[in-house]
Amino acid sequence: MPEPSPPSANDQKVPASSGLSLRIWGILVLVMFLLTSTVGGSLALESSYLPLTLASHIGLALVTVGIAGYVTSFVGRSYRATQRAAAGVAAVAALGATVAGTIFLVGGQSDGALYAMEGLAGLGIIAALVMVAIGGPSGKRTTAPASH
Repeated sequence: MPEPSPPSANDQKVPASSGLSLRIWGILVLVMFLLTSTVGGSLALESSYLPLTLASHIGLALVTVGIAGYVTSFVGRSYRATQRAAAGVAAVAALGATVAGTIFLVGGQSDGALYAMEGLAGLGIIAALVMVAIGGPSGKRTTAPASH
C-alpha cells in the first residue's frame, strides 16, 4: 500500500479561528462609548450627581477602557496597520476621556476637562465606527496539525 504523501504547505494553512473579528469588537466598543456618553449626558441633567448615576458612568468608562485596551493589545495584533490604528485610537480616546472625566470630577468641573471628555468620546465613537467598517476577518493564518 503506498504511503500517503506529506501535506503541502498550502494544505497546512487554515483560517485562524481566534474568536471574534475586529468588526464585532468594534460594535462592542461603539456600544460602550454610546452607553457611557448617554449616562454622562444624564449626569449633566441632574442638579446634583446621584451616586448611582456617577458610579455607573465611572464603571462604564473603565469597562470601555478595558475592552478597547484589550482589543488593541491582543485582538488587533493579527490585523493590518490601518485596522490596528483604529483600535488604538479608540483605546487612547477611551483612556483620555476617562482621565479628562477624572479631572472634571475632582478638579472643580472645568469646562476644558468637560470639552476634552466629550471630544475624546466623540473620537472614540468615530474610531469604533471605523473598526466596524474595516474590521473584517483577520489575515492571520495558523498551521493545522498534519493528519495521516
